Amino acid sequence: MPDARADTSAPIRRPGLVRIGYVVVGLTLFAAYLISTFPYSATLTKVLAPMGLEVSSTGQTASFPFGARLSDVRLTSTRPASAGLLVESPAVTIAPAFLSMLTMHPGVRVKANLYDGVVSATIRPSGGNTAISYDLDSVELARQQLWTIPGASTAGALSGSGSLLLSPDNIAQSGDGELSAAGLTFTSPFAQAPIRLGDGHSKFTLDDGTLTIEEFTTSGGDLILTAEGTIQLAPDPGDSELAIQFTLSTTPAAAAQLGILLTTLPHPPGPEPYHLTGTLNAPRIS
Repeated sequence: MPDARADTSAPIRRPGLVRIGYVVVGLTLFAAYLISTFPYSATLTKVLAPMGLEVSSTGQTASFPFGARLSDVRLTSTRPASAGLLVESPAVTIAPAFLSMLTMHPGVRVKANLYDGVVSATIRPSGGNTAISYDLDSVELARQQLWTIPGASTAGALSGSGSLLLSPDNIAQSGDGELSAAGLTFTSPFAQAPIRLGDGHSKFTLDDGTLTIEEFTTSGGDLILTAEGTIQLAPDPGDSELAIQFTLSTTPAAAAQLGILLTTLPHPPGPEPYHLTGTLNAPRIS
Protein backbone atom coordinates (compact mmCIF):
# COMPACT_ATOMS: atom_id res chain seq x y z
CA MET A 1 0.00 0.00 0.00
CA PRO A 2 1.49 3.46 -0.94
CA ASP A 3 2.80 5.61 1.88
CA ALA A 4 0.45 8.60 2.11
CA ARG A 5 2.94 10.64 4.12
CA ALA A 6 5.56 10.35 1.36
CA ASP A 7 3.03 11.47 -1.25
CA THR A 8 2.06 14.59 0.69
CA SER A 9 5.59 15.63 1.70
CA ALA A 10 7.20 15.43 -1.78
CA PRO A 11 5.30 18.42 -3.23
CA ILE A 12 6.29 20.40 -0.17
CA ARG A 13 9.99 19.53 -0.42
CA ARG A 14 10.26 20.33 -4.14
CA PRO A 15 9.07 23.97 -3.89
CA GLY A 16 11.33 24.38 -0.88
CA LEU A 17 14.33 23.19 -2.87
CA VAL A 18 13.39 25.47 -5.75
CA ARG A 19 13.28 28.48 -3.42
CA ILE A 20 16.69 27.55 -2.00
CA GLY A 21 18.04 27.25 -5.55
CA TYR A 22 16.75 30.73 -6.41
CA VAL A 23 18.40 32.14 -3.30
CA VAL A 24 21.72 30.47 -4.10
CA VAL A 25 21.65 31.70 -7.71
CA GLY A 26 20.68 35.19 -6.58
CA LEU A 27 23.47 35.36 -4.00
CA THR A 28 25.96 34.02 -6.56
CA LEU A 29 25.00 36.64 -9.14
CA PHE A 30 25.12 39.38 -6.50
CA ALA A 31 28.60 38.24 -5.39
CA ALA A 32 29.72 38.08 -9.02
CA TYR A 33 28.49 41.65 -9.57
CA LEU A 34 30.32 42.93 -6.49
CA ILE A 35 33.53 41.18 -7.44
CA SER A 36 33.41 42.26 -11.09
CA THR A 37 33.00 45.91 -10.04
CA PHE A 38 35.72 45.72 -7.38
CA PRO A 39 38.26 48.60 -7.82
CA TYR A 40 41.20 46.37 -8.74
CA SER A 41 43.60 49.00 -10.07
CA ALA A 42 43.12 51.13 -6.97
CA THR A 43 43.53 48.10 -4.69
CA LEU A 44 46.73 47.03 -6.43
CA THR A 45 48.11 50.54 -6.16
CA LYS A 46 47.24 50.61 -2.43
CA VAL A 47 49.04 47.29 -1.91
CA LEU A 48 52.12 48.35 -3.92
CA ALA A 49 52.26 52.03 -2.91
CA PRO A 50 54.73 51.42 -0.03
CA MET A 51 57.11 50.02 -2.68
CA GLY A 52 56.89 53.20 -4.75
CA LEU A 53 54.74 51.51 -7.42
CA GLU A 54 51.50 52.53 -9.11
CA VAL A 55 49.06 50.57 -11.30
CA SER A 56 46.80 52.05 -13.99
CA SER A 57 44.51 50.65 -16.70
CA THR A 58 42.25 52.01 -19.44
CA GLY A 59 39.25 49.73 -18.89
CA GLN A 60 37.65 46.97 -16.80
CA THR A 61 35.15 44.24 -17.75
CA ALA A 62 33.78 41.22 -15.89
CA SER A 63 35.69 37.92 -16.09
CA PHE A 64 33.74 34.68 -15.52
CA PRO A 65 33.15 33.35 -12.91
CA PHE A 66 34.62 35.97 -10.56
CA GLY A 67 36.95 38.85 -11.11
CA ALA A 68 37.65 41.31 -13.90
CA ARG A 69 39.74 41.79 -17.00
CA LEU A 70 41.80 44.98 -17.14
CA SER A 71 42.98 46.49 -20.43
CA ASP A 72 46.29 48.23 -21.15
CA VAL A 73 47.73 47.84 -17.66
CA ARG A 74 50.85 49.81 -16.76
CA LEU A 75 53.08 49.39 -13.70
CA THR A 76 55.11 52.52 -13.03
CA SER A 77 57.64 53.56 -10.42
CA THR A 78 56.96 56.70 -8.40
CA ARG A 79 60.39 56.78 -6.79
CA PRO A 80 62.35 59.90 -7.83
CA ALA A 81 65.47 57.90 -8.69
CA SER A 82 63.69 55.49 -11.03
CA ALA A 83 60.38 57.12 -11.98
CA GLY A 84 58.73 55.83 -15.13
CA LEU A 85 57.25 52.77 -16.80
CA LEU A 86 58.44 49.37 -15.54
CA VAL A 87 56.02 46.83 -17.02
CA GLU A 88 53.00 46.99 -19.33
CA SER A 89 50.48 44.35 -20.40
CA PRO A 90 47.63 44.48 -22.92
CA ALA A 91 45.38 42.28 -20.76
CA VAL A 92 45.35 41.33 -17.08
CA THR A 93 42.83 39.06 -15.36
CA ILE A 94 42.46 39.84 -11.68
CA ALA A 95 40.31 38.55 -8.83
CA PRO A 96 40.20 38.81 -5.04
CA ALA A 97 42.37 36.39 -3.11
CA PHE A 98 39.60 34.98 -0.91
CA LEU A 99 41.88 33.45 1.73
CA SER A 100 43.67 36.74 2.35
CA MET A 101 40.31 38.55 2.54
CA LEU A 102 39.18 36.17 5.30
CA THR A 103 42.29 37.10 7.29
CA MET A 104 41.45 40.84 6.90
CA HIS A 105 44.43 41.40 4.57
CA PRO A 106 42.71 41.89 1.19
CA GLY A 107 44.87 40.76 -1.68
CA VAL A 108 44.48 39.96 -5.34
CA ARG A 109 45.29 37.14 -7.76
CA VAL A 110 46.72 38.36 -11.06
CA LYS A 111 47.25 36.65 -14.42
CA ALA A 112 48.84 38.81 -17.09
CA ASN A 113 49.91 38.49 -20.69
CA LEU A 114 53.47 39.80 -20.52
CA TYR A 115 56.01 40.09 -23.34
CA ASP A 116 54.76 37.03 -25.29
CA GLY A 117 54.45 35.01 -22.07
CA VAL A 118 52.22 34.71 -19.00
CA VAL A 119 52.76 35.82 -15.39
CA SER A 120 50.57 34.63 -12.50
CA ALA A 121 50.88 36.13 -9.02
CA THR A 122 49.13 36.51 -5.69
CA ILE A 123 49.77 39.89 -4.06
CA ARG A 124 48.76 40.89 -0.55
CA PRO A 125 49.85 43.26 2.24
CA SER A 126 51.79 41.67 5.09
CA GLY A 127 52.74 43.63 8.19
CA GLY A 128 53.51 46.86 6.33
CA ASN A 129 55.27 44.97 3.53
CA THR A 130 53.98 43.37 0.33
CA ALA A 131 53.97 39.57 -0.07
CA ILE A 132 54.09 38.19 -3.62
CA SER A 133 54.10 34.61 -4.90
CA TYR A 134 54.58 34.29 -8.64
CA ASP A 135 54.96 32.00 -11.66
CA LEU A 136 56.52 33.02 -14.98
CA ASP A 137 55.94 31.18 -18.25
CA SER A 138 57.99 32.05 -21.38
CA VAL A 139 58.40 35.79 -20.77
CA GLU A 140 60.59 37.28 -23.52
CA LEU A 141 63.65 38.96 -21.98
CA ALA A 142 64.30 41.17 -25.02
CA ARG A 143 61.15 43.18 -24.25
CA GLN A 144 61.53 43.62 -20.49
CA GLN A 145 62.07 47.15 -19.17
CA LEU A 146 63.02 46.54 -15.54
CA TRP A 147 66.74 46.96 -16.21
CA THR A 148 69.13 47.16 -19.14
CA ILE A 149 72.90 47.07 -19.54
CA PRO A 150 74.21 50.17 -21.38
CA GLY A 151 75.30 49.20 -24.88
CA ALA A 152 74.10 45.59 -24.52
CA SER A 153 70.90 43.55 -24.72
CA THR A 154 69.62 40.08 -23.87
CA ALA A 155 67.02 37.75 -25.39
CA GLY A 156 65.44 34.45 -24.38
CA ALA A 157 62.26 32.99 -22.90
CA LEU A 158 62.22 33.19 -19.08
CA SER A 159 60.21 30.86 -16.83
CA GLY A 160 60.22 30.15 -13.11
CA SER A 161 58.52 30.55 -9.75
CA GLY A 162 59.17 31.96 -6.30
CA SER A 163 58.03 34.25 -3.52
CA LEU A 164 59.03 37.74 -2.42
CA LEU A 165 58.42 39.96 0.59
CA LEU A 166 58.95 43.55 -0.53
CA SER A 167 59.73 46.31 1.97
CA PRO A 168 59.35 50.07 1.48
CA ASP A 169 62.73 50.56 3.19
CA ASN A 170 65.10 48.07 1.56
CA ILE A 171 63.00 46.84 -1.40
CA ALA A 172 63.49 43.09 -0.93
CA GLN A 173 62.99 41.91 2.63
CA SER A 174 63.13 38.19 1.86
CA GLY A 175 62.30 35.60 -0.76
CA ASP A 176 63.55 32.76 -2.93
CA GLY A 177 62.98 31.23 -6.32
CA GLU A 178 64.21 29.38 -9.37
CA LEU A 179 64.43 30.67 -12.93
CA SER A 180 65.21 28.99 -16.24
CA ALA A 181 65.68 30.46 -19.69
CA ALA A 182 65.61 28.97 -23.18
CA GLY A 183 67.44 30.37 -26.18
CA LEU A 184 69.54 32.85 -24.22
CA THR A 185 71.55 35.31 -26.33
CA PHE A 186 73.62 38.34 -25.36
CA THR A 187 74.48 41.21 -27.70
CA SER A 188 77.52 43.39 -26.96
CA PRO A 189 79.18 46.20 -28.93
CA PHE A 190 82.45 44.28 -28.46
CA ALA A 191 81.20 41.13 -30.26
CA GLN A 192 80.79 40.69 -34.01
CA ALA A 193 77.50 38.81 -33.58
CA PRO A 194 75.05 37.88 -30.79
CA ILE A 195 76.57 35.50 -28.24
CA ARG A 196 74.58 32.28 -27.81
CA LEU A 197 74.38 31.17 -24.18
CA GLY A 198 71.85 28.40 -24.86
CA ASP A 199 69.73 27.35 -21.88
CA GLY A 200 70.17 28.79 -18.38
CA HIS A 201 69.15 27.83 -14.87
CA SER A 202 69.45 29.73 -11.61
CA LYS A 203 68.48 29.56 -7.94
CA PHE A 204 68.41 32.61 -5.70
CA THR A 205 67.43 33.87 -2.26
CA LEU A 206 66.67 37.35 -0.94
CA ASP A 207 67.42 38.61 2.54
CA ASP A 208 67.41 42.17 3.86
CA GLY A 209 67.87 43.74 0.42
CA THR A 210 70.59 41.33 -0.74
CA LEU A 211 70.03 39.03 -3.70
CA THR A 212 72.17 35.90 -3.37
CA ILE A 213 72.75 33.91 -6.56
CA GLU A 214 73.22 30.39 -5.23
CA GLU A 215 73.56 28.86 -8.68
CA PHE A 216 73.67 30.09 -12.27
CA THR A 217 74.68 27.87 -15.19
CA THR A 218 74.27 27.87 -18.96
CA SER A 219 74.60 25.00 -21.43
CA GLY A 220 74.37 24.36 -25.15
CA GLY A 221 75.71 27.72 -26.32
CA ASP A 222 78.88 29.29 -27.71
CA LEU A 223 79.80 30.51 -24.23
CA ILE A 224 79.39 28.37 -21.10
CA LEU A 225 78.90 30.44 -17.95
CA THR A 226 78.74 29.54 -14.25
CA ALA A 227 78.25 32.14 -11.53
CA GLU A 228 77.48 32.74 -7.87
CA GLY A 229 77.56 35.76 -5.61
CA THR A 230 75.44 38.65 -4.36
CA ILE A 231 73.75 41.81 -5.58
CA GLN A 232 72.98 44.51 -3.01
CA LEU A 233 69.74 45.97 -4.36
CA ALA A 234 69.25 49.74 -4.51
CA PRO A 235 66.09 51.88 -4.99
CA ASP A 236 67.45 52.69 -8.44
CA PRO A 237 68.22 49.23 -9.94
CA GLY A 238 71.22 50.61 -11.85
CA ASP A 239 72.92 51.49 -8.55
CA SER A 240 72.72 47.91 -7.22
CA GLU A 241 76.17 46.72 -6.09
CA LEU A 242 77.69 43.55 -7.55
CA ALA A 243 79.88 40.94 -5.85
CA ILE A 244 79.80 37.98 -8.24
CA GLN A 245 82.34 35.30 -9.11
CA PHE A 246 81.99 33.55 -12.48
CA THR A 247 83.82 31.31 -14.95
CA LEU A 248 83.71 31.16 -18.75
CA SER A 249 84.55 28.54 -21.35
CA THR A 250 84.06 28.72 -25.12
CA THR A 251 83.96 26.50 -28.18
CA PRO A 252 86.83 27.02 -30.66
CA ALA A 253 84.49 28.65 -33.20
CA ALA A 254 83.08 30.99 -30.56
CA ALA A 255 86.58 31.92 -29.34
CA ALA A 256 87.43 33.18 -32.83
CA GLN A 257 84.15 35.05 -33.15
CA LEU A 258 84.46 36.64 -29.70
CA GLY A 259 88.15 37.51 -30.04
CA ILE A 260 87.73 41.27 -29.43
CA LEU A 261 85.47 40.72 -26.44
CA LEU A 262 87.73 38.10 -24.86
CA THR A 263 90.79 40.40 -25.10
CA THR A 264 89.04 42.84 -22.74
CA LEU A 265 88.99 40.20 -19.97
CA PRO A 266 91.75 40.06 -17.34
CA HIS A 267 92.78 36.53 -18.43
CA PRO A 268 91.68 33.93 -21.02
CA PRO A 269 88.55 31.86 -20.32
CA GLY A 270 89.10 28.72 -18.29
CA PRO A 271 88.75 27.36 -14.76
CA GLU A 272 90.22 30.50 -13.13
CA PRO A 273 87.26 32.64 -12.01
CA TYR A 274 86.55 36.28 -12.79
CA HIS A 275 85.21 38.76 -10.25
CA LEU A 276 82.37 41.11 -11.20
CA THR A 277 82.07 44.20 -8.99
CA GLY A 278 80.82 47.78 -9.29
CA THR A 279 77.15 48.44 -10.11
CA LEU A 280 74.72 47.31 -12.81
CA ASN A 281 75.24 50.65 -14.55
CA ALA A 282 79.04 50.55 -14.16
CA PRO A 283 80.27 46.94 -13.78
CA ARG A 284 83.96 46.05 -13.36
CA ILE A 285 85.64 42.70 -14.10
CA SER A 286 88.88 41.62 -12.49
